[in-house]
Amino acid sequence: MRIVRFALLGLGGLVLLLAAALAYVLVFFDPNAHKQELAKLVRDQTGRELSLPGDLKLKLYPWVAIEVGRATLGNAPGFGAEPMVEFEHARLGVKLLPLLHRKLQIGAITLEAPTIRLAVDAAGRNNWDDLGAKDKAPSAPAASGAPEFTVASVRIVNGTLHYVDRHGGSDVSVRGLDLETGALSPGSPFDLKLSGIVQQSKTLEVTLKLGGRATLDLGASRYQLASPALSLQLKGAGFPDGGLPVELRFASADADLKTQTLQLPGMVVRVAGAELTGALAGTRILDAPSLTGPLQLASVPLRAFLEKFDVKLPATRDHAAFGAFAFSGTIAASSQSLMLSGLRLRLDDSTATGRAGISDLGTDALAFDLKIDRVNADRYLAPVAAAHAGAAAQATTTAPTPIPVDLLRSLNMRGSLSVGEAVFAGIQYHNLHVGVNAGGGRVRIFPSEAQMYGGQYHGDIGIDVSGRLPRVSFDEHVDGVDFAPLFHDMFETSHVSGRGNGALKAAATGADSAALLRTLTGNLEFRVDNGAFEGTDLWYEIRRARALLKQEAMPARTGPERTPFTAVSATGRITNGVIANDDLLAALQYLQVKGHGTADIAAGTLDYHLDATVLKIPDTAADSASASDLTGYTIPVLVTGTFGAPKVRPDVTALVKARMQKEIDKKKDELKQKLQDKLQEKLKGLFGN
Repeated sequence: MRIVRFALLGLGGLVLLLAAALAYVLVFFDPNAHKQELAKLVRDQTGRELSLPGDLKLKLYPWVAIEVGRATLGNAPGFGAEPMVEFEHARLGVKLLPLLHRKLQIGAITLEAPTIRLAVDAAGRNNWDDLGAKDKAPSAPAASGAPEFTVASVRIVNGTLHYVDRHGGSDVSVRGLDLETGALSPGSPFDLKLSGIVQQSKTLEVTLKLGGRATLDLGASRYQLASPALSLQLKGAGFPDGGLPVELRFASADADLKTQTLQLPGMVVRVAGAELTGALAGTRILDAPSLTGPLQLASVPLRAFLEKFDVKLPATRDHAAFGAFAFSGTIAASSQSLMLSGLRLRLDDSTATGRAGISDLGTDALAFDLKIDRVNADRYLAPVAAAHAGAAAQATTTAPTPIPVDLLRSLNMRGSLSVGEAVFAGIQYHNLHVGVNAGGGRVRIFPSEAQMYGGQYHGDIGIDVSGRLPRVSFDEHVDGVDFAPLFHDMFETSHVSGRGNGALKAAATGADSAALLRTLTGNLEFRVDNGAFEGTDLWYEIRRARALLKQEAMPARTGPERTPFTAVSATGRITNGVIANDDLLAALQYLQVKGHGTADIAAGTLDYHLDATVLKIPDTAADSASASDLTGYTIPVLVTGTFGAPKVRPDVTALVKARMQKEIDKKKDELKQKLQDKLQEKLKGLFGN
């Protein structure tokens, strides 16, 4: 609106200049003989230099018409040597006889190749204020009633407008400006055509064409345009090489400058195959413009749509991700904010409702309060890539996910998000609620609460990208969760069941998810009650160890590969992605297990040593009588392999060493007893006993 106002001021000044020229030549009949006087008049009134190198032509009947060749009007002091206004040719005619009846009939107004240069310097001064009319007392009473007027047409050919604001940092130009109207009369509609090319700071070029049927009520300051159609061709960074076509249509456009209102019903915007519909209403459009109204975007294929803007979304694990996208809501836009309320947004199979937008355009502050029915974030992760390890068969591994440092550093965000069903990193959540606060390169996700696997989750996650390397911190707690489905989703294993609690407090640094795992450092603890080690029969492994020691045949398995326990607990230290603990305890009905070892989170591997002490022989054991000698024995057990496929087996080497040491100790005791017996006999001989 500002640049349009400046353009109208410039054109208005130009029309006043032409009117002054017309009045002058009417008095002095031969206009070319009085160019110097006309230039002096303009200089005295404006301080500007008027140059009229072209011929002035005057026609008196039936039209008072004047044609002006090339003309220039100088710029204000301090704004350069180029003229503020110049044109190649202009023509204006007024029919003479209707003036006697107080009717002003203006013929076709033509202006060829006009150039208007508007400028604001670094101090905020502009080059048009000094052209404003000065307040003067009228020399005679004004005539009552304004004359009726009509204009046959207005035509501007190949116009140019430059606007440079060194104070505000704007640089906009319009070239190839063509304007054509039908017959103009107060309150009557007329055809309007406008076209041109807008250039902004050499980064954006917009070719525009506007058509419609306009009605001007200058007295009431009301301007209407019926069925306006605006087509744009956008070129520049972020747009296709051939440009991006945009089409805008409205049922009507109605601007009332006295009430400062704007009505834009029946809006249809088409761009790159997308269609946005709605209706907008504006208030305070001159001093503090604000627009509100409903909007609706029909479903578009988001990935393909963004590629037309030279935006390429990353490859995802699910090839269908970033598919259908649509929204509806009510927009509220002003110079300070841009918000959508009553929002209903759909992306793929997720639907979000609530409000979202930019709460402060000056700081790009985002705000949102959204509820989502369901979302599977894993669909949008990097795809699973093929990997080879030596001559091993092909395996699959997930490519590391990079930390979007630039995006996180630019975030200024505050909001809350609720999700009915969510999947993150394979873990399922229900009734998830998170708060997000981001700014200055720091993001905090707190509170973070959800129901999961029959229990509760509470977390506090921090991301700091203000330094050289991103740093992520975790303070996570789970209470009363069912570990069987949790471990299945986390590690794709079903080797642990039971219900319990866990806590993790750690931090990591790195540019991607793999680096974070390698640097993860902190502490964890857990306790699982009334569960089982599925796929492992610890009693059978103990019987196997006994058979090896006694060199007997391997016993037959008599039950399922399952080891029930009443409780398992441990605390651990995490150093560079490796968990180490020395206090693993497992209580079983017939065993007590103590252990220590490590678990490499990044590699997903285990290396544990367990000592299983036999408290009693299980009542269900088929060989309970023959195995009765195991009571009181401590059997060393090794746990190796991966989280998904752990291997549990007796530590035969340690077991043999322990047995040998026991035999040695037994021999030592026997030898010691014999020596004591001999010593007693000798003592008896010496003392005669």
